[in-house]
Amino acid sequence: MTRPVHVMVTIDTEEDDWGTYRTWGNSTENIPLLSELVPLWERFGARPTYLVNYPPLASPESTDVLRALNGEGSCEMGVHCHPWNTPPLGEKTGQPTSMMNELSEGENQAKLGVLKDLFEELFHARPSAFRAGRWGFGPSVARPLHRLGFEVDLSVSPLLDWSSKGGPDYTFAPRQPYRFNPDHPFRSEAKGSMVGIPTSVGFLRGPSEPMTRVRAALEGSLLARLKVVGVLDALGLLARRWISPETSSGGEMIRLASTLTRSGFRVLDLTFHSPSLLPGVAPFVRSQADKERFVGRIERFLEFCAGRGYRFSTATEVAVEVRSGGIGLPVEA
Repeated sequence: MTRPVHVMVTIDTEEDDWGTYRTWGNSTENIPLLSELVPLWERFGARPTYLVNYPPLASPESTDVLRALNGEGSCEMGVHCHPWNTPPLGEKTGQPTSMMNELSEGENQAKLGVLKDLFEELFHARPSAFRAGRWGFGPSVARPLHRLGFEVDLSVSPLLDWSSKGGPDYTFAPRQPYRFNPDHPFRSEAKGSMVGIPTSVGFLRGPSEPMTRVRAALEGSLLARLKVVGVLDALGLLARRWISPETSSGGEMIRLASTLTRSGFRVLDLTFHSPSLLPGVAPFVRSQADKERFVGRIERFLEFCAGRGYRFSTATEVAVEVRSGGIGLPVEA
């Protein structure tokens, strides 16, 4: 019997201040725009997982929108953390401390505790799912998450290396959902107490491991400065893509999904940031025309998934399948 393919929609639900690392006074004008997509989710039966960070949780106007979205009952609310604007704010702000994995376990425990308390006050439920801002995950984040009762992490972006920005190297991290011990969050363990669900990143052509090694070698060489990697990417020879309307066309997302599922992947993650719904804020959507193309990419991908009979699921629903053994360990593509 063929196991179903699960499709998640994960939305980093956050402030408008893209790339500024502003500590106070964050704008959240994009949050009401999330409601514009509800008819699209309903049309295809998609069930988004909103990963909400401190500024929207602390804004009365935003919390009204989030309560309404949650009241529909066809979504999951989880937690997201930008350490530069999540209290307590004892450390320096800006690029050097924008990754949670760079902070101490105690600092992360305090910030996650604030988020958990705000979440429970707003939704009258315990949060289960989490994603670290800028993909900055590690043991100093995983251990506090576990202590606070979180069950699912969505921070791993496989095939990518964030170490030049102070983040983790996910180049050879698991690519499919896996159970893990908080002390070793990038290693699959059969009886791990938490579940990791990596986002969907892959190559449009060729097996992932050799392609990853070739691309990594080129990116670290003189050829990178000569823009050879970009040329090969454009030609499709080293094309690494996300299932995200921010960086991939509808056709590319479908092509990557097809490549992954043919290789045995049973979870796909369509992911984006809520500020992309407000033109001119994030780099991916600069105009109203860009926004229309952005939403069109989402619609095209959802239509493809629905036509294939894929199952739309929230993050915690996927985690339940992982714990039950319904979704297997990572395989390579």
